[in-house]
Parts: sequence; C-alpha cells; structure tokens
Amino acid sequence: MEEAQSVKTDRRRRRPALSCVSCRRSKLRCDRNLPCGACVRSKHKTCVYEPQGRHSELSSSAASPHHPADPLSTVDSDTAVSPVTSGSNHARHGEALHGDHPALSLNGSTPVDSTTSQSYEQSFDVRSLLDRIKELERRLEDSTGNHSRQKNATQPSADPDFVATYPSYLAGELHTMSKSVMTKTRYLGQSHWMNQIGNFKYILEIFDQECREKKSGPIAMVNRCKSLGLTVKAQRAPVQAIKYGANIPPREVADKLVDGYLRTSETVFRILHVPSFRKDYENFWLSPDSVDLPFMIQFQLVMAIGGAVYDDYYTMRKSAMQWVYEAQFWLISPAPKARLTLTGLRVMLLLCLAQETASVGQDLVWIHVGQLMRTAIYMGLHKDPKKLPKMSFFLSEIRRRLWNTILELALQTSVDSGGPPLIYLDQYDTSAPGNYDDDQLTDDDTPVTVDPPDKFTDMSVAIALRASFSARLAIARLLNEIGTQNTFDDTIRLHNQLSTAYKSLSQQLQRFTLGDRQPTGFQRRLVDLLVRRYFMALHLPYFSSAMSEPAYAFSRKTVVEMSAKLYSTVFPSAAFSPRPLKPQMNDLGQISIVPERDDLARLTTCAAGFARSILSQASMAIGLDLQNQLQEDDSLGPPTPRADLLNIFKDSTAWIYRRIYIGETNVKGYLFSIALLTHIEGLMKGLKRADIVDSIITAGTKAMQDCFELLKQQIAPQPDEATSTNNAHSDFDSMMAMDQDWEYNTPMQNVLFNFTNIEAVLGVPTGSDMMTTDFSQW
Repeated sequence: MEEAQSVKTDRRRRRPALSCVSCRRSKLRCDRNLPCGACVRSKHKTCVYEPQGRHSELSSSAASPHHPADPLSTVDSDTAVSPVTSGSNHARHGEALHGDHPALSLNGSTPVDSTTSQSYEQSFDVRSLLDRIKELERRLEDSTGNHSRQKNATQPSADPDFVATYPSYLAGELHTMSKSVMTKTRYLGQSHWMNQIGNFKYILEIFDQECREKKSGPIAMVNRCKSLGLTVKAQRAPVQAIKYGANIPPREVADKLVDGYLRTSETVFRILHVPSFRKDYENFWLSPDSVDLPFMIQFQLVMAIGGAVYDDYYTMRKSAMQWVYEAQFWLISPAPKARLTLTGLRVMLLLCLAQETASVGQDLVWIHVGQLMRTAIYMGLHKDPKKLPKMSFFLSEIRRRLWNTILELALQTSVDSGGPPLIYLDQYDTSAPGNYDDDQLTDDDTPVTVDPPDKFTDMSVAIALRASFSARLAIARLLNEIGTQNTFDDTIRLHNQLSTAYKSLSQQLQRFTLGDRQPTGFQRRLVDLLVRRYFMALHLPYFSSAMSEPAYAFSRKTVVEMSAKLYSTVFPSAAFSPRPLKPQMNDLGQISIVPERDDLARLTTCAAGFARSILSQASMAIGLDLQNQLQEDDSLGPPTPRADLLNIFKDSTAWIYRRIYIGETNVKGYLFSIALLTHIEGLMKGLKRADIVDSIITAGTKAMQDCFELLKQQIAPQPDEATSTNNAHSDFDSMMAMDQDWEYNTPMQNVLFNFTNIEAVLGVPTGSDMMTTDFSQW
C-alpha cells in the first residue's frame, strides 16, 4: 500500500510556477514581466522567478521554450542576458536570474533529476539573498565609479517597445524607454536634458537620504524658498482685465526695447520687414489711436523680446509677461479667420520667441509652433510662390522669409522639448529666401536685382543657417522620432554630415568679413551656438557609456569639447577667470543701464529659452566629466582635473546664482550645481565619502539660505505698489512665520529633483499640470 502511494506521488503532475517569488508569497496576481508590476509598485529592489527545473520539462510539450508568458524565455539563444533599454543607467532588475543557474539551459528547459530540483528549492532563499547582495554591490560600484552597463547601441534591443519602470532615486517612477523617458503626462525624446539626470546618482541619492530623515537643512530651505517663490510669481502675474496698449512705456524706453530686438533676434530669425515696421512705429507715436490692434500686439511682443537685453537686471520682466498675456488673449479671441494673415503669422512667431524670453509657458512652445506651422500650411506658405496664383515680388519674399523662420523655430523647439520635429523635406517646396536687404523690397513691385552670395545683406545670416538645416533636421529626427534606429554608425555618419555643413557655414560667414559690411558679433556667436549644440545632442546618448567603454571615446571627447566651446561662446573668459560664486552686487533698487554689455550674455542670463537651456545642458555634461576624471585618476598624488573645465563649471554655478538674483524663483538648479561642485572639490582634496557627504549638506544648506535672502529682496514692496500687494504680503508674513524645523511627512511635498517635473533642474517656472499623481508634486 505504501509502495503504491509512493508511486502515485512520484507520478503527480504540478503546474509550473510562472509568478515571481514575491507575488507567490503575497498571493498577488503577477503579470510575469521582469520586473513585474506588483514588485514595481511595492518598490522591491529584486524581482526573481524560481528555477523551473523539472516542471519546465513537463510543460515543454504544451508550450514552446520561448512562450511570451514565461519571463525566462526572454533569454537569447546565444547570450544569457535579459533585454534592457539602450541608454538606461538604472538598476537592471533580475540581472542575475539568467545565466547564473547551471540547471537552466539557454532555452530555459533543461531536465534535471528530483534531487537537483529539491536542492534548488531548498537553497532558493539563499540564492535570493546572494542576488540581492550582487545588486547592492552593483549600485555601490555605479555610485562611486559611475561604470555604465549600457547595452551596446550597435545591437538594438530584442524588443524595441520594451518599457522598463524603475524607481527614481528621489521619488516616484521614471519610465525609461528606447530613446526617451516618460514622466507624468509628457514624453521626452533623447535630446531633452532629463535623459542626462540619471547619471548623477551619487548626488541625487544623498538628497534622497536627506528627504527621508526627520530633519534636513537644505531640503527645509528649499521648501521655504519654494513658498516664497510662489508669492513672487503671484506678484508678477498680469492683471486679468485685458486692455490693449495700456502698458506702453515712455518713448525713450520703448526705443531701447525695440532697438534691442532689432539688433539681436531679428537679425537671425527674420520675421519683420523692418522699414514697414519702423514706419508704423513712427505713426503710433504721432497718433496712438490711429494704429490697428494687430500692430499694437506686434509692437508689444517686440518690446517683450527686447526687454531681455535692455539691462543687466531684466527690469522689464513684469511688463514683458503682461504683453505676452495680451497677445495670447488676442489669438484666442473670436473670429480666428481674421488672423489668417501675414500679420497674424508674425504675431504667432513673435509670441513663440517672447514666451521663451519672458518665461511664460516656454516649455510648451513646441506645441504652439505646431499650431503655427499648420496655420502657415493652411495659408499655403509651404508652396513656393511661383507655384501659386501670381503675387507681387515683395509678398513672395515675405512668405519665403516667414516659412524659413517657421522651419527654424520648429526644429529648435523640437530639440529643446525632446519632441519629434514633424518636418519632412518632401512635404514642402518653398525655396530659400533671396539675398536681399529690406530696403530693396517695396510694395510698388519695383524689379530687384539679387545680390551676389558673397555680399552681406539683411538675409545673409538666415540664408547661411538654412544651408545646414537638412543636416540638423536629420539629427533631431534620429534622436526624437520613435521609428529611427540610433546606432553608433548612424551617429558617426550624421556627425560627418554636420561637420561638412558647419565648415561650409563658417567659411561663408568668414568671407563676409572681407567686405564693407559684415556680421555682428552677436550674429556669429548665436549661429555658432545654434549649430554646435547638435554635435553635443548627437553624442550625449553615448556619453555615459563612454566613461567605461573605450569604443565610445569619440563621443565623450565630442560632448566635452563642444560643451566647453558652447559655454565659452557666451562667456569667453570663463575658462580662464571664472566669476566669483557670490559677487558683491548693488541693491535691487539701484538699477544701472549698461548699453555696452554683451547682448548674448544678457539674453542667456535674463531670459529663458534655447540659449539658457544649451548652457545648462553643457554645464551638466562638464560636471559629469569632471566627476569621472577625478574618480578615474589613479596617480599617487592628488587628482587634478582639467583646469579650463573646472573654471567653466564654477562660472556656470555663479551664472545660475546670478539668474536667481535678477528674478529666477526656482532654486533647485543652484542647489544641484553647488552639490556637484562640492563633490568635485572633495574628490580633489582626497576626502572620505562621509566627509564629502557632510560638506555637500553644509554647502547646500548655506546656498539655500543665500537664495532665500535673494527671494526676500524680490518680494519687498515698491512704494507705488503698496496697495496692490497686500495679499502677497499676508502670504509672505505667514510663510516667514513657518517653523524653521521641517519634518519629512509625505514624499509628495518634499521631493527634490522630481523626475516628473520638467523644470526641476533647469529652474524654469512651473506651469499648471494636467495630471497629478502621488509622485508628481514638489
């Protein structure tokens, strides 16, 4: 009887356990992913599956070895590595699951005897602990040596749509996909700066630990600065009652604002016909009531853009925001067909530039550019005027100029936002604008002789920039479109194409210097900034891997050198003599106008937009390279980084502080830069890890105290605004009465660099969000 029962027991069939160990123990439904959804939600660091052993053999007749429901079936027939997303530097859950079990063959179904199967079951808990230890060791190695485990980009992932969900180092979840990240409601392509932030795990984990402690100096000050910043922005908010033209400054101020725009942005992004604009401008001052409303909106947007280079302190910030709001209100008012004119297109173009300079929803400009492009197509600007009903020569050239500027803004905002450019060369046939001065174009349709290409005109810079458009467009599509394969061979090929286009552009601009008229310094440097950023963006996906993979050394060299050149283009002396971290500045009330100040430096310091974003991204790349230089240094003496890179990074930290001084309200970018700079200096001094951490916390606390004092000065009432800021002062007084001590209550309110917040590191004013989750708030 016992023998029969034993035989019956041996012949008993059991279904294979397809759920992970954690779900089986918790009796939860497992989705059989790697890691599974339940483990991701519970933030388990290791999601593993039991070896199938004998059960795999019994079930092999009913299911193929590579059944999609079996997590172990993802093992390739040649390698025992689980598929991961290219470009991800986060934890690879279940990495030790494949290839570490000798009882598993490459197809996941190796027959073993019952003794071996039982021994696996008995030792599984021990193996889980060993896997956990390996995972912790790997994370420690990443945080100290920053060795990347990024998969070779020349071998695309087995599943291009594979999405890995990893817990971020500070709060919430970061959904890392091929060539992008998904945060809250926003999909950010590879050119967006957020794809870099995961490389700074050492700094982020320090503040993550600070967030989880009961009391923390820097985080408490960050929260107080945030509350104060909200009050500052509430004071700047324009009035809701729109009355067009009620905020026009005196003539002498307006002249400087208009001249600031015409000598900077207009010389590269051609929007206006300057003689016509100046004529209407003079008529406005002769009879303000005689001009039409579209010109009034256009005039105000011109002043809003010119306000960024008006002085060193951006004193026109509040007025610029008011003018942007008025233009937005005009565009959404009834009778939209009345705005399907060239003047309406000019207003839309100027509004996109003004939103970036005045920091009014600048992170959403890419969406508005899409509307602008569709409006232009609806008006036929994508068709060359020669293929349309006969029109004047003046009108034909104006249409070509506007279409050329629309293409440039669409490409530029694509790279800034990480969105696909949605531009295809075969979907438009409008030729490049002609090489004419504005004075040559008149309404009387007088025949005009085109100037030779080597003669510098009002359009020469825009035409030269247009010649490199196709090479830059190919890079933006490679980085941000989901249907392209970003291999290292493609990167080298596009690098060579852009190098050829950039060399031709440089030679063209240099030829103009031999004539009587030549490009201004602002034009040359801005074009240099616009084109060279694509070299940096093209190689950034391989920058982290290049720290440990010699095959990508060219990408590391390109990113570092281009970052240094981009920053030095704006601030030429930064590599040799960086500005003091906390310069002695005058009181905010003592404003001095300095017309001789560098326009490009003013634009990047006072305004938001592409120029400021380029410098921030370059600064992050330089800081990461300095950190790795010091960690890789194996000399007997103290490690010494490149002096020029260290000076640039110090200057960039002071530049961020200067931005807060003149009106920026987000202080997290400054805290991050101070922490990284303190870490670099600690490595140079040879400090131990505990001492470095203490130094970072001390420096971060002091930096936030300084920022708090700056914000207090910004919220101080002006004498003529005492009656309009009573509510703001009541909020300020209640905020000042806050308890200095701060306790960590919920991760919603005390998250430092929130991966779900696009403006987290760059310090861009935050707009209203469409969706809020438990990890989406600051």
